[in-house]
Amino acid sequence: MHSVADLILEAVDNSTEAGAGMIKALAEEEEGVWKIDILDDGEWTLEGDPFAEGATTKGKGRGRGLAVIRKASGGRCSLTQGKGYTQLRFMVDDDGSLSDLFHLLLPIFLRNTDVWVSIRSSGVDKTFSTEDLRRENAFPSSASGIKAFRAYIERQRMKEGEIYG
Repeated sequence: MHSVADLILEAVDNSTEAGAGMIKALAEEEEGVWKIDILDDGEWTLEGDPFAEGATTKGKGRGRGLAVIRKASGGRCSLTQGKGYTQLRFMVDDDGSLSDLFHLLLPIFLRNTDVWVSIRSSGVDKTFSTEDLRRENAFPSSASGIKAFRAYIERQRMKEGEIYG
């Protein structure tokens, strides 16, 4: 079983592997269900059902990410392509895994791409971006950066009050 956080990371990995230079991850919780949107500017070259097990342009033994998302979401997922962007949308039941922002966001921001993450729960928005982290000297690219990153997340949680748990 994959947690909501694992599924978001899987989707971000897919975007990164598609060559995305910009990734936006939006997560909105409503009545115990998370609606997740991952938008990127990566290249989509896959034909057929992108959610089929093994569907990939990356070579043999790959192509499990979107299949895992389809299964975990009970089929509540879609992938659309627009001019200059791809959007993955899926819905999954809340499992509490998004309450630990540090462990969710750290692997996302370690990617070599511009990232913007917005999480909305209980009517409160939390937004994190590569630009904000760099401006606050909290980009997690070293041990001291990871410490500053953790402190930055805690400051953001305290600024608007605890929204999880």
